[in-house]
Amino acid sequence: MAKVNIKRMSVLALQKDKDRILKLLQEMGNIEVIDLKEEISDDDWCRIFEEEVEAKNRDEIEGKLNDITFALDFISRYDKTKKPLFADKPVFKEEALAEIAEKKEIWGAIQKCRRLDEELNEIKSEEMKLYNIIAALEPWKNLQVPIEDVGVHSKVAFLTGTLPAKGIEKIQDEIKKTVPESSIQVIGGDRETSYVFLAYYRDGEQGIMDILKNNGWSKVDLPKLQGTPEQALQQAETRLAELDALRQEIVLKANDLIEYRSSLEVLADYFSMLKARKDVYQNTGKTKYSFYLEGWVPEPQMERVVKALRKEIEGINISFRDPKDGEDVPMVLKNPKFVEPFELITELYSLPNQRDIDPNLFMAPFFFIYFGMMVSDAGYGIIMSLLAVAAMKMIKPKGMAKKLFDLIFLGGVSTFIWGAIFGGWFGNLIKLPPIWMNPLDDPIRLLIFSFILGIIQIYTGLCLQAYKNIRDGNTTAALFDQGMWMIFLAGCIMFALPGMAQVAKIVAIAGAIGLVLTQGRHQRNPVLKLGSGILSLYDATGFLSDVLSYSRVLALGLATGVIATVINTMGELIGVNFIGYIFMIILLIGGHLFNIAINALGAYVHSSRLQYVEFFSKFYEGGGRAFQPFKINTKYINLENGEEI
Repeated sequence: MAKVNIKRMSVLALQKDKDRILKLLQEMGNIEVIDLKEEISDDDWCRIFEEEVEAKNRDEIEGKLNDITFALDFISRYDKTKKPLFADKPVFKEEALAEIAEKKEIWGAIQKCRRLDEELNEIKSEEMKLYNIIAALEPWKNLQVPIEDVGVHSKVAFLTGTLPAKGIEKIQDEIKKTVPESSIQVIGGDRETSYVFLAYYRDGEQGIMDILKNNGWSKVDLPKLQGTPEQALQQAETRLAELDALRQEIVLKANDLIEYRSSLEVLADYFSMLKARKDVYQNTGKTKYSFYLEGWVPEPQMERVVKALRKEIEGINISFRDPKDGEDVPMVLKNPKFVEPFELITELYSLPNQRDIDPNLFMAPFFFIYFGMMVSDAGYGIIMSLLAVAAMKMIKPKGMAKKLFDLIFLGGVSTFIWGAIFGGWFGNLIKLPPIWMNPLDDPIRLLIFSFILGIIQIYTGLCLQAYKNIRDGNTTAALFDQGMWMIFLAGCIMFALPGMAQVAKIVAIAGAIGLVLTQGRHQRNPVLKLGSGILSLYDATGFLSDVLSYSRVLALGLATGVIATVINTMGELIGVNFIGYIFMIILLIGGHLFNIAINALGAYVHSSRLQYVEFFSKFYEGGGRAFQPFKINTKYINLENGEEI
């Protein structure tokens, strides 16, 4: 079908050529290098993967990449300039990147970023300590005793602590009565707590402690500083101001480094590319003089790979073979241009496995039709397609992003077609007659049409499963498991046709008998065979449920038209004067854009659901793994000669 054949490639070359080989493979971007370590368990053979020098080189590259990433993050905090959203990436040759990497001033700038960041961290740490001091001393700012004097001395004690605010006067009187030669002073507090300073001779300490313990005393240790709390607070505030000034100086120095941002972005991509090569090299076999790798290559790319490698590398040995059973072979899809965007739907579900059928060619027409019927407004379709084209022109997306925008464009085309068929032009804003019918006037006809489409798709799924069984030599399953169900369901469907009741009865009974006789064939016991066959008829409810699920096509199609009509009606109600016309225009634009957004999203979700649940369940297994080629992945630049598959 649309699955590309994958071959396993083996490359044997001299060790001295490894860097050029990896560079070529990365630039071509059409081979997935296999990690040979995962396939070899013998300890003696595992030694071919060990190479201390290369490990050190990789660690060095990774260290530089970490430094560059750090410097970029640091500079980004201070660079307020915003790049154009859809600006083209600059293009470089790899030789130019290597020259930039040799510039000492860039590495010097990276070290400055490190130093400035360390200084900022030191400032932040000291500020946190000062804020903690301020928080601790703020309740004690009215205390006129030097902090260094607070504590227990040989004959006297000066203590700070808290007591409940309620009844503080009673506590003061009790302490004064018990130890006359003492002083308890309320320094501050709130409705719940009083901050108190207590001074006494230690001769009466026991009596004071007993009173305090009985009244919720909690000792407070002040920060170990010099001077009164007020003086310490002033010193902390002064130091905070000094630290803020130091921070501003560092910010100015950081702003001077912004000019290196573009160079750092270039180096970030360059060293990411080099690191990727070293990572891949770890997965290859190597000896003192030789170098060996294996990988998966799409069959159409084989000739290109061989030609490129043999042109650049003398004496290289390249061979290919088919995948063996049990090997983890990646999946590459190749479909007609119209079908490619719909691969996104399958990829979000699961790629086909090696024995599977690529469902995209069969699924795409149904998704295309359902999406358009669910939105079903020609004006909305035009806007969706125009927005998709504009986005592709500005963003120039690749990969899945490109498929998404292509899918939106095709969804807009389908929406336009079905909108014209149903007569929907921004709801009823533009009054043009429908080519076929207006769903609001005849919803039952659209419901029946939706069921017919659903039945066709379900039969398509059964036919595909039958094909798989026949291909795999299981003709019996194709005849009994899919054939009998198609006969039985055909009979049930024929009951809805006028004048077909008698024929429908015969066909349905024939299909039912066939199911009863064949669906229990895996059982050895005759009674169990018959019982399993009879019970299999219950699966007819599942098929009925699948068909009924297609009623969502009608529901979403009606919702789009009704909401659009309501928006237009609201616009007419407020557009009675000049100011009203302004609000009417705002309402119409905003309302219809909102309607496009929610209904396009709903159409995508429900169209996908019909594929995943009602269609794929009939034949599709999935479980395939995406092809992950060793290629150039850049964030900030494009590399000349860097190609993608």
